[in-house]
Amino acid sequence: MKINNKEVLQSYILTTAKYDYSVYEKRILYRLIEVFQKYTTGNKLNDKVIIQKDLFDVNIVTLPVSMFLVNEVDKNHHRIKEALIRLENKIFEYEDDTTWQLIRLISEPKIEKYEQTATFRINPKIVEAFLDFSKGFKKYELKIAMEFESVYSMRFYELLSNQKTPINYSIDTLKDLFKVSEKYKRINDFFRYVIEPAKKELDKCSPYTFHYESIKTGRKITGIRFIPIHQPQFEDESLKKQKAMKQMSNRWFIPKNIEDYLKYNYEFTDKELNNNLSLFESLYNHLSEEELLDFLVDLKAQSVLYEIKNLKAYLIGSLKHKSEQIFEEKYMKK
Repeated sequence: MKINNKEVLQSYILTTAKYDYSVYEKRILYRLIEVFQKYTTGNKLNDKVIIQKDLFDVNIVTLPVSMFLVNEVDKNHHRIKEALIRLENKIFEYEDDTTWQLIRLISEPKIEKYEQTATFRINPKIVEAFLDFSKGFKKYELKIAMEFESVYSMRFYELLSNQKTPINYSIDTLKDLFKVSEKYKRINDFFRYVIEPAKKELDKCSPYTFHYESIKTGRKITGIRFIPIHQPQFEDESLKKQKAMKQMSNRWFIPKNIEDYLKYNYEFTDKELNNNLSLFESLYNHLSEEELLDFLVDLKAQSVLYEIKNLKAYLIGSLKHKSEQIFEEKYMKK
């Protein structure tokens, strides 16, 4: 399944949780965060994504197996099975100021081979952890996170994404976060097999990478200072444009008199106007304020005449048609 890039918010509780997951386990988790953020905010889910609840409020989730694969070339279906087995046996550990808790991550995973779907149960406490932003959150690009080949790259991308100031971690804390305290006893091995490979992959393709410096206590290395480095050349251009559009005032492309007319006569909200800024931009470049206002007044009269129920949809559809007409007249005429 093609990965449609988007920015995903990840709870800081999950970002700083202690775990050691494989790349495919992380990809399943990324998709679950994406799906539940959509589900809880009322956004439309993919037709093949199903979320149900049993009598005990446990979520039963069905997702296409292709959602866990990076692209059409990725055929590692057996790795998905392995990841589901490992996740079913994983205990999720997180801790905040008042609570320490262990919860089984998923249960009863099942793959329907003909439908190519995976179904499993997920405790609502896990979903709560996915969506708990009370301790802060990290924002990252889903497509980039899904394409990393190293789980350590994934972790550092989560920790450093949109980070503007240096952050310090003790060696023990990092090893504990990544669950490698028993794996790399020698500090040089930790740098060689965890820090350096992650930095190399982030340098190669991530909007956020890092420079690092050792922190010493006496002659012993006891911590690492990570200095975030922004690499804008790897940012998704469409996402950059979306963010820029959201940051603009409505009035940049919607004059005050037009904005007032839309709000009072069509009951548009600021959010709804922002969602259609690209449409107003195209009209702004080709129509005067008077022409646009006249067009809106005519539409309002027509909506009354034809007893249109959904005024907003009627208006947006008419504006799109008007924009297409302008484009054809300007660029398609011979």
